[in-house]
Amino acid sequence: MKLLCLAALLSACLGFSAYAQPDQKTAVPVQCKTTKGDMTIVVQPAWSPLGAARFLQMVDAGFFKDVPLFRCVNNFICQFGAVPPRGDAKAWSTIADDPKQPALRNFKRGYLSFAGNGANSRATHMFITLGDKIDALGIMPWETPFAYIEPTSLQKTVAQLNTSYGDMPPWGAGPDPQKITAPDGAAYLAHNFPQLDYITSCSYKH
Repeated sequence: MKLLCLAALLSACLGFSAYAQPDQKTAVPVQCKTTKGDMTIVVQPAWSPLGAARFLQMVDAGFFKDVPLFRCVNNFICQFGAVPPRGDAKAWSTIADDPKQPALRNFKRGYLSFAGNGANSRATHMFITLGDKIDALGIMPWETPFAYIEPTSLQKTVAQLNTSYGDMPPWGAGPDPQKITAPDGAAYLAHNFPQLDYITSCSYKH
């Protein structure tokens, strides 16, 4: 009984919801609203347990409020997770990489994965795959799919996301994530990238 109480207390202290347990095996549907329409994300904890848990924790915490889709490159990826400063922002530490699953090595259109810049560097940045059989994806240790976009949402919403601004610096002239997170990040986006798309909210789909 003491062990059960301790486990429950530890879970509460860590802020995990019932959906965000790392050992969750059941697919979890999440509905996100965007400036191009609704988007259903099907989270698959069995694919990437730690990545799936982090995403669901972010949903619980209300992270996905006016989140810019700042790096949308046609037939490549649409990246998000850099946000202008706001008063209710939470600090997110990095998480460990999940083990690779060979069956998921070839990223399909609509897969979601966290982005990173080194081993065990995943925090808030993630991307939607916009093309099929992109050899550059899935190679790095931190690139493991944790979810996919439901096919109807992929066609009706994701296919409509604005890709005209292109890649981020230094590969293109699109929004710079470092400037997005600066104190004047919101004004920077509004002035320079007025047609940028955003995720406006995410919640569990029942």
